[in-house]
Amino acid sequence: METAVAAVVASLLLPTALRAEDVSVPISLQVDLLNRVAAYESHFAAQAGAEAVVLVIARPGHPESARAAGQIDAALRRVRRLGGRPVRVVVHAFVSAAALRDAVDTQHVAIAYLTPGLEGQVGAVARALEGASVLTVSAVGSDAERGAVLGFELVAARPNLVVNLRQARRQNVSFSSQFLRLARVIQ
Repeated sequence: METAVAAVVASLLLPTALRAEDVSVPISLQVDLLNRVAAYESHFAAQAGAEAVVLVIARPGHPESARAAGQIDAALRRVRRLGGRPVRVVVHAFVSAAALRDAVDTQHVAIAYLTPGLEGQVGAVARALEGASVLTVSAVGSDAERGAVLGFELVAARPNLVVNLRQARRQNVSFSSQFLRLARVIQ
């Protein structure tokens, strides 16, 4: 009994095991990597100099989502450019995949950045954004398997990029073969 109680207390106090929806790669490093990745996406790179709208999508009432959204917003404002393009950050409170698609279309979003807490919505977001020329990036690596185009994961203490190639094609996102050799690609 004491062992079971100790195990429960330890699991509550120690952040050793990451849940699937946890951010494993620090947000500031994700933004640095995204800055490099953007140059390898043909549509993004073709619009050199044009403002890139990054929609940071947060789940209302979810503390980790709000924290990550704030960190992404701050990191993007610090770098001010992605792939050579000036950045404008817009924080979006997720209501539905359809409302997100409308925001992507009306604000001419280049990158939609998903925060933790949306794992149950990633599939619906992926379906809603089919045909849109937008790069969906998730702060959570496993979201690439759910339908985000790009995710970040930690493998052997090193950041790794995960690309959902099928979803990339559905969203008119085209990465160079050079970049794809560096990422874990999901077909």
